Parts: sequence; C-alpha cells; structure tokens
Amino acid sequence: MPYVRKRGKQLVIVQGKRDPETRKVEQQILFTIYSKAEAQQILGRSNGDLASQFHHLLENQYPDVRFNWGKINEAILANIHVVPDLYRYKETRLRSRFRGDLCTFARQLMLTDPQDFMAASHLIEENVVELEYLVQLIQWRLDLRKQEPNQWNMDNPFYWRFILQGPQVPPDIEEEVAGFYVKGDYDRAKVLFRLLIDCFEDYAEGYNYLGLIALQQEKLDEAIGHFQKTIETGRKHFRKKISRKRYWSDLSTRPYMRGLRNLAIALNRSGRYEDALMLCDRLEKECMDEVSATSFRTTAYLNLGHYQQAADSALKIKDFDPSESLVAGFAVYELGRTEDALALFIHGALNYPRAARVILGMKTDPPQGRDEARDHNTGFDIRRDLNNYLQKQGRRTRDFFKGMVKNGRVGALLNEMDLVVRRWHEQHPTGEQEAFDRMLQMQQPEFARQEAQELVKECV
Repeated sequence: MPYVRKRGKQLVIVQGKRDPETRKVEQQILFTIYSKAEAQQILGRSNGDLASQFHHLLENQYPDVRFNWGKINEAILANIHVVPDLYRYKETRLRSRFRGDLCTFARQLMLTDPQDFMAASHLIEENVVELEYLVQLIQWRLDLRKQEPNQWNMDNPFYWRFILQGPQVPPDIEEEVAGFYVKGDYDRAKVLFRLLIDCFEDYAEGYNYLGLIALQQEKLDEAIGHFQKTIETGRKHFRKKISRKRYWSDLSTRPYMRGLRNLAIALNRSGRYEDALMLCDRLEKECMDEVSATSFRTTAYLNLGHYQQAADSALKIKDFDPSESLVAGFAVYELGRTEDALALFIHGALNYPRAARVILGMKTDPPQGRDEARDHNTGFDIRRDLNNYLQKQGRRTRDFFKGMVKNGRVGALLNEMDLVVRRWHEQHPTGEQEAFDRMLQMQQPEFARQEAQELVKECV
C-alpha cells in the first residue's frame, strides 16, 4: 500500500517492492511532490477536478497498485511544510528527461560512424529497421509540432499528463506498427514489435503480435513461446480483485484473453490436442469465453477423430459464426448424416464461399476488397487448424465435398453469392436494398436446408 515520506525538500509517494533476485523489500518512488502549490492541488483545496485527475493519472500509471487516497492526503497535509512554495517544473518534468535521453541517443549515433569503424557499419546494419522507423517518427513529430492549444492537448502547470502517460505503448504508435503486420510485412513488424517490447516494460500485446507473426510463418514452437509470454505478462496487469464477469469489459484483461485464444490455436496446429483442450477449459472457466473455447474444442476433436464431440461443439456456435458450419459439415458427414452434412456445409459456404473452396484445396481468384480477403483468410485458417483431419480424410469424404461444391446447383449458388456481395457494396452508397436482402436470404440456415433437400432429390 503506497504511503508518503519526506525526502529533503520534497514529498514522495512510495510503496514497498520486493526485488525478485535479492527478495529484499525496496522503496519504489511512484510520484514526487515538489511544491506547496502542487500539494494543494493534489489535496483538492483549489480545484477538486484537478485532484480527481491526479488520482486517475497515477492509478493509470500503476494499475496494479491500490491507493488509499484518504491516508495519502492526510500525510501530505501533515508534511506540506517541507516543500517550498513554488518550483520550476518545466526544467525537471518536461525538459530534463527528454533532453537527457535525446543527448544519450545523439551521442551514440555520433560515435557510431561507419566511415571510421567497420564495427559501426555492422551495428547500423543490425538496427537499420529501427533507425529507419525513428527517422519517420522524428519527421512525424516535427510535422505536428505546431499545434493550437485546446482542451485535449493542454496540461496543467505541473505537467501531470506528460509525466503520467501510463505504462502502455501510445495507441498511435501501436496502430502504425500493427499496420505492418496487417499488410503482411512480417519482417519489419517483428523487428519493431521487439523494439516496443524493449522500450515499454511488460508490453503483452507485443508478444502476442510476435506470436501471430510466427503462427503465420508456421513457426509453431516459436509462436507457442510468444503466446505463453503474452499470457504471463498480461496476467500481471489485471486490476485488483477483478471478477470474471468483467473480463469482457475491462481492457486490462484483453492481452491475457488473446494470449489464451492464440495459444489454443498454436497448440492445435502443432498437434498438441490434449493441451489445447485443457486450455479451452481455462478459457471457459476463467474468462467465461464459451464461444472461443467451443470453437477450439471443435477443431481439436475433429483432428483427434472424435466426430460426435466435434459435431456437438460446432453445432452449439454455428449461429454465432457460420464458418463453424463448414467444420460441422465434416463431422456430421463422418457420422453418416449425409443430408445434414450437405445443409451445414452449404450454409457455411454461402457465408464464406471462398473459405469453402480453400478448405477443399480448390483454386480461387485473387480476393478483391476487404470482405473477400477475410473470407479467403478464414479458409486458410480453418485448413491449417484441421490439417491432421484433412490429411487423414478418406477419398470418399473428399470426393463428396468437392463434388458438392462442383455440383451445378451449388456452384451456381456460390457464384451468385460472390456477385451479390459485390453488388451490395456497389448499391450500399445509393441506399438500394435488393442485393443486401438477397444476400441475407441466402445466408440463412433454412435456405441451405432447402437447397440440400433439393440436391438429395436430384441425386436419388
């Protein structure tokens, strides 16, 4: 629990922190109060809103610390005579830290001259991605340096907002670096996420992105290690006494939950199905994430050849995610329920026409637009998740599903769906509903059931 103590002509809010190596408890300074004017603001004597802002900023800076503001305020009031009336905050809180770090970086860059030292050339080459990014970041900051003051960018005379920005990576930086991952520039994204991890302690999302990159590159052992680190790091930042019901609404739990989900995927793809199933239990019991847990169980069961369990799991959540109907179709067919398998697979295929073809190893045209890319990528993800099942799949099963998709009736429906989706995007700005209504009609389970019944009649 934090408390206040005197340090020369300053008051400091500190807490005891145990050193992980020596196991000794050491004082960690959370905040330094330099003047009576600042102390009065923290106490809310002249502006209650500023006091509340200070509480929020310090709690956000140390989310795992529980502050007793009543006792802290009592101690500040009792020792307020220690600090001077005023203090030059700009020098200490605004300029000194920035200037010091700037000079350290500048000095290193000046000394690392490739013209004089071959070792310097190698060093620059080793960090070329980071340095190129910093060049862009510096130019970005320079371009934006002349801002008009407004309520969103103003700070108080003590620079609380500047020094208490929180331990997180700034959202605009994370978004930009994540953009390299989204674009498939994995080499650059990997280097820059590693840089962010080194710059911001316990950056759980950085490990998660490194895991996703390794997963895309099918480096499964590496991905598993990164996701385990995501879970370990993410768990450190849970708020005190958080209930399971708040996991979905509290942002502090998101990295942990993402790590569990992605680890389940990586374990499944690496053939560690029992470990994946155990992780599903954690997802459901700890995080109340029943949908994700059920989805991951489905793929694990299908890979293990437990078809009834796979079918039961997939059918539970197909209404939440129609792509589950594609997986359910395989499981139900293995159980000998041909018409049900047809209906399920057609339902999934009419929601994900490209995914259905990709899963079956059929060629597709390059995707056009975000929706087609999402559809296409869903197929590749499912194909990777079901790798063991698809490799062991009998010829009769493969021929059945490929024959269904190539069937004139089903093929025409899938082609129509491709056209309807594109027409919907064209009509959307005009407010026309014709394509949208047809798309929704075709994506309903009842529509797929009717088509399956007609297909069975044709084949009899």
